[in-house]
Amino acid sequence: MRIEHNERAADTHAFALIAEGWNELVQDGLTPQGNPLSPIAANDEVLYALGDDPDDVIGVLVYSLTPQFATVEFVYVEPTSRRRGVFKALLGRLAARVAPLGIGHIDFADSNRNAPFKEVLKHLGGPVLGVVPPISSAG
Repeated sequence: MRIEHNERAADTHAFALIAEGWNELVQDGLTPQGNPLSPIAANDEVLYALGDDPDDVIGVLVYSLTPQFATVEFVYVEPTSRRRGVFKALLGRLAARVAPLGIGHIDFADSNRNAPFKEVLKHLGGPVLGVVPPISSAG
């Protein structure tokens, strides 16, 4: 597995997998507040995992940065590649990317509805992980 980076979600090689993953979350009712609109901004950064075939994107992690922390906006791993360390590898690469910036905490914009994702986070554990509620766009 190889991990690649792109500074703009709108221009990434992994865009199709982002769309596929978001569609799956919408269909399963796991999006924040049941909202079908993606929280991913064009300028969010993307890490993506490639399988044996360099055109085969098997996982994606979309994140944004502030001076204090990184926030994972979206993560998705192809169903056939789950339980193979793809998410752990993506998260490890993110931690390595933000450490030189003095960022030691990674938050997850997550819905309380997404029990499978919460189980993955619980399994990984560690001081770098935190879960924050999604930011409401309501006034």
